[in-house]
Amino acid sequence: MTSGLPSSKRTWAVEVLALSLLHAGCAATPPTSGVPRASTTPLIPVAVFFANRESNYEYRVSPDGGRLAWLASAGGRLTVHFRELQGGDVRTIDTHSTRSLGTFRWAADSRYVLFEQDRDGDQNQHVYLADTERPGERPVDLTPIGAARAAIQRILLVDPDHILVVHNARTRRGFDLVRINVRTGEGAVVAENPGDVVQWITDPHGRLRGRIRTFGDSERIVEWADGDGWRPALRLDLEESFNVVGFTAEGREAWVLTNHERDRVALIRLDVETGRQTLAHEHPSADVEVAVVSEVTGELLYAAAFPDYQEVRFFDSRLPQGFDAIRAGGKVGFWLRSIDLAGRFATIDVYSDRGSTFWLVDRTNAQHELLGRSAIARQADALVPVEAVAFPSRDGLTLHGYLARPRGWEDRGAPMVLLVHGGPWARDYWSYSPVVQFLANRGYAVLQVNFRGSYGYGRRFREAAVGEFAGKMHDDLLDAVDWAVRRGVADPQRVGIMGWSYGGYATLVGMTFTPGVFACGVDIVGSSNLVSLLETRHTYWTWHALRPYWHKYAGDPARPEDRQRMEAKSPLFRAHRAQGPLLIVHGANDPNVKRQESDQMVEALRRAGKDVEYVVFADEGHGAFDWRNNVRLFETVERFLARHLRGRGD
Repeated sequence: MTSGLPSSKRTWAVEVLALSLLHAGCAATPPTSGVPRASTTPLIPVAVFFANRESNYEYRVSPDGGRLAWLASAGGRLTVHFRELQGGDVRTIDTHSTRSLGTFRWAADSRYVLFEQDRDGDQNQHVYLADTERPGERPVDLTPIGAARAAIQRILLVDPDHILVVHNARTRRGFDLVRINVRTGEGAVVAENPGDVVQWITDPHGRLRGRIRTFGDSERIVEWADGDGWRPALRLDLEESFNVVGFTAEGREAWVLTNHERDRVALIRLDVETGRQTLAHEHPSADVEVAVVSEVTGELLYAAAFPDYQEVRFFDSRLPQGFDAIRAGGKVGFWLRSIDLAGRFATIDVYSDRGSTFWLVDRTNAQHELLGRSAIARQADALVPVEAVAFPSRDGLTLHGYLARPRGWEDRGAPMVLLVHGGPWARDYWSYSPVVQFLANRGYAVLQVNFRGSYGYGRRFREAAVGEFAGKMHDDLLDAVDWAVRRGVADPQRVGIMGWSYGGYATLVGMTFTPGVFACGVDIVGSSNLVSLLETRHTYWTWHALRPYWHKYAGDPARPEDRQRMEAKSPLFRAHRAQGPLLIVHGANDPNVKRQESDQMVEALRRAGKDVEYVVFADEGHGAFDWRNNVRLFETVERFLARHLRGRGD
């Protein structure tokens, strides 16, 4: 079963890696005179949001339909739990690591589980194999490649002895495709990367069917395997995507999510030999971001788009029966997590803005069993609804976003946090977000906006961001604040800005380019100088593919005219203009946005006599932090915002 949605797009859209903590340990905060006396919503401890020992999710049925596995807390971190499908004792996998797992997969034999894990946030993940018959033994590193990165490319359901992985041990600039024997650990190279392949295409039988290569700085070529050579099929420009999510049973046709020669991503059925395309599904206003295909039958199961809330089209008639039987009232989303080889048992997530429920469905009769609920379920009554909103930008674009309003502020403007997503080629989704609900519980309205450049709304909307770092992209954020103030949602004197990665950069832009708008800012792993950001990026995997986007949208620092323009859009050189206080956070091992980006910004702010608090996590990188550091991070955020926006504190 394959899907078109990368896991990176769901950052903070599902529960943060949340684990055991004996007590919240939250420090006291200054008086909260700005909070309405009528508000009686109980304060939820920081640890309940970000280190909850009741966390459970990622339920997956084994390929043979005999077992169930999921992620839950044990020994101070998230790890795999498993049992027989029809009940029995629950056992846990000891990963012999202090770091949590984010996901896992069943091996084809239904005995072993596979997972990817790094050390200290350096993103050099390896692929590990754990034996459910010996769950206490140290998992086997199937990719002992040192300071290089590996990932599972495909589980071969027809060949339980092997899996396909990609890794960049031979050359950091690209990933080779490797077949690994899970019994012996022996690996055999299927295809070496000549340095320009950004994606390998394989089918459920493990056959190499195609590849996507870069061509110059702004084009890519889709090539199909043809004997011992390669047959060019499509030429894509920089903005055109091509994601094969499955093959039909006979293997002649591929299911592809693509926006080739169109504005929005659609699902097409592509004849690999002739190139003939048949439209399978499109959405009238948004990209189709998810398509799920059966690895066994090659049949399309469902597709989904996210214009605001999720909109699903089912192709398998038995899926909506199971979904309709378990969906609650109101708005919910659907996620098919797993199906066994026989097609009988499926695990389904039903999500909302206040958590998820996890279900086992017998597809022969739509009977269903509740497997678990989000750890936050106990506090559901204290959470707030998140509504989809839309409003025009100053130059006529329609901007979509999400708004959460704290209780007790329905009749007047609340202190507000503008929460800016990373990327910038990413987006926010409607779902449960621990960050959003934590902030709302502390008395802040939370506004998220999919500003121009965000994915999900077509090519024209994305390309409206070309050359607009610290320009129209920032204007969209300002228009969002203005909309919230005019609607009475936000107190204009108490608006803060916060974000990770690009969102951290946007925070620094807000605090230095438009210092009168934001009362304070929280920058987490953000960039302060577009020039040094690009000049210090690593030279392999994501950067190899993303460099042309950065050059198109932000500029190429090797070109003097671009360099000057990029420096003009960099907050580092406007640190002296900052007015409100800043909290800056970074992971010392961050390979994407080097710690230097925060170091130099903090130095410039302090040299200018500005109010800045700086926190560095020695054992973290870029993205979601370990549960202990997440608790420390949000306790710090809580105190900082309470001091400067006068929200609530524990």
